[in-house]
Amino acid sequence: MEPIRCCIACRAKKTKENFFRIVANDEKKAILDKKQNSNSRGIYICRDKKCIENALKAITKNKLKLKINVDNQSLVEVLKELGEEIWEN
Repeated sequence: MEPIRCCIACRAKKTKENFFRIVANDEKKAILDKKQNSNSRGIYICRDKKCIENALKAITKNKLKLKINVDNQSLVEVLKELGEEIWEN
């Protein structure tokens, strides 16, 4: 049985293939883990524009609780890039 992950925005539980994975580098900057195999703690978000928008709103209101220590500005930038990528497809 594959491990189940949880979306930071909607709390949906799915396998990791259904999510984008974001990790923090050594400088606490958010980066997209495209291969989903970085050897560090990560956060997951649905491949859905609505979840990305909700996460962005939660960050601006300082209401998003994360289990990784990441710079909020870099996280916003990564989420905006993901939103634009989804919008194009």
